[in-house]
Amino acid sequence: MPHTLFLDPVGGIAGDMLVAALLDLGAPLERIAAGLDSLGFGPISVRREPVKRGALAATRFVVEVSGEHEHHRDHAEIAAHIARAPLSEGTRRRALAVFARLAEAEGRVHGIPADRVHFHEVGAVDSIADIVGACIALDALEVERIVVGPLPLGSGFVDTAHGRLPLPAPATVALLVGWPVRPGPGPGEWVTPTGAALTTALGEPGPVPSMRLLAVGIGAGTRDGGPVPNVLRALLGEEEPPALGMDEVEVLTCAVDDMPGEWFPPLQKALFAAGALDVSAFPGLGKKGRPALQISALAPPPLAEAVGRALLAHSATLGVRHHREARWVLARRSVSVETPWGTVRVKLAAVPGQAERPAPEHEDCAALAEAAGVPVGEVYRAALVGWERGG
Repeated sequence: MPHTLFLDPVGGIAGDMLVAALLDLGAPLERIAAGLDSLGFGPISVRREPVKRGALAATRFVVEVSGEHEHHRDHAEIAAHIARAPLSEGTRRRALAVFARLAEAEGRVHGIPADRVHFHEVGAVDSIADIVGACIALDALEVERIVVGPLPLGSGFVDTAHGRLPLPAPATVALLVGWPVRPGPGPGEWVTPTGAALTTALGEPGPVPSMRLLAVGIGAGTRDGGPVPNVLRALLGEEEPPALGMDEVEVLTCAVDDMPGEWFPPLQKALFAAGALDVSAFPGLGKKGRPALQISALAPPPLAEAVGRALLAHSATLGVRHHREARWVLARRSVSVETPWGTVRVKLAAVPGQAERPAPEHEDCAALAEAAGVPVGEVYRAALVGWERGG
C-alpha cells in the first residue's frame, strides 16, 4: 500500500541523513547496495551504524569508496549512468529529477545553462550514492507522498571547489526559493545542496499530514554536539482515504422558448462572472409544445441573488426559480505540469479509496494548442503524461 512520509528536519537535512532515516524505518541496506553497485562507478561500500546524537539513538549511513575516483562530473554523465542502470522505474525517475533540479540550481548560481553544469562536491561518488540510495530506499518503502517541515538555514562560510562561499550554500538557497525556511539553531550548514535537492524535487512543504503512523526513523548527520541533535526525523504512515465533503448550493432554473441560441454563450459568461459554480442547458419542450432550453445554474448561497439577476438580465426569461440543495463534493487540488508547448494546470480530485483523478484544464490546453497550431487533444494527452511522470 502506498505510504506517506513526513520529514521533520530537527537538525537539518542532508542526503546521507535521509538515507539513514529511511534505513531506520526499515529500508533494506542490501537493496541500496546492489542498486549503487549497478551504477557503474566502481565498487561502492555502504553500511549502517547505530550512533547517538545528544540523547537520541539514531542511524548513520556511511559510504566508503576505495581507490581513486573522479570528484567532478557533469550532469549528462551522471544522468547517463542512472538511465543505463537496472533500477526500478520509480527509483530512476526520482534520481533523474533530483539531479535535474540540482543542475538547474547550479546553472542559475553560475550563470550557465543546466546542460553545461559540472558537479564538484555533488559529483563525488559518496554524494551520488546519497541521492540514488535515498531514491532506492523510498521505492523500497513504497513512499508515494513526501511532506517536509520548514527547513533550518545556518550561517557562516564553507570551503568548496569554487572557493570560500557563504552559508547556506548558493545552490541550496537557489533550490529553496519558494519553500518555507526558518533560522537555524546556530552557525554552520544545516541544509546541504543534496538535502535541498531531494526535498524540493521529491517533496512538498507542509505540516504533518493526517495519517495512521506506522514507524519513526531517526537519521544522523556527521555533526555530534551542538545546540540541537543533528538528526532528521522521518514519520512513515498511511493516509486515511479522504472523506466526502458536503456543502450547500442554490439551484437557479428557468425555461426559455423564445431566445436565440447565439445568446447562450454570453449568458453563460455573465453567469460565471456573477459567481455561478456551474451552468448547463438542456433541450426540452415548453408550453404549447414549443422547443425550449432548460437553463440551470449552481451558485454559492451568498451569490445566489447576483446570479439570478444575471440570468434575468441576459436571457429571455421572465422569472427564475431557485431552491437550496445539499451536495457531496470531492476534495481537489491543482498542480502544474510541463508539456512540449508550455505549462498546463491539472486538477486532481481525491476519490475515496482510489488514486487521485487527474483532469487537465481545458482552457490551458486550448490556449497552448491554438498558439502552437496543434490539436488540443495532443496537449491534453501530454499534460496527463507529464502528471503521470511526476510533473
